[in-house]
Amino acid sequence: MIIFLISLYICIIMHELAHLLAAKFVKCKVEVFSIGFGKELFRFKLGGTIYRFALFPLGGYNKLKDELSYSRSKYAFTNLSYRKKMLVILAGCFVNIFMGAITFLIGHKLGIYNLLYFGWLSFILGITNLIPFPALDGSYVFLVWLEKFYGKKKGYKIMNKICLIGFIILMVLNIACIPLLIWMVMKGMI
Repeated sequence: MIIFLISLYICIIMHELAHLLAAKFVKCKVEVFSIGFGKELFRFKLGGTIYRFALFPLGGYNKLKDELSYSRSKYAFTNLSYRKKMLVILAGCFVNIFMGAITFLIGHKLGIYNLLYFGWLSFILGITNLIPFPALDGSYVFLVWLEKFYGKKKGYKIMNKICLIGFIILMVLNIACIPLLIWMVMKGMI
């Protein structure tokens, strides 16, 4: 269980760090970089971004400036070109997939179980985040087109509602899976 939680925490940090670096690279302001949910363990502010770490490593996020709302700011996510939006959106998935594949292969070659485990977890996290379900990274590839059909104001308002519903569904599924996770740990499957 400890190896699972440490691996998951590292995978999430890598994923969110890739989003953060991609956003900063394209000059999009990142207001909050968060790892985990629930009770905040600690936070600090650096370069206009609040970095926070919370107790439950069931995910993380980067709050980009005006990510799902109309804005006139040149640093807002909504005002990036489609190509730059895709770089920011997909960076986390690609880092998890790439690092997962490399780590898995190294672990397999050297026979190191922990590396195999970490590599597999990272790879799966990257692939599942590409699923086009609202609130997952893969959905934004399609959802950002709502601004083309409805304009920025209405398009991002619709996108915000879709992502909120998707996020609620994902959190309910995460919580519902906790008993399964506990059972798997007790059986030695994790």
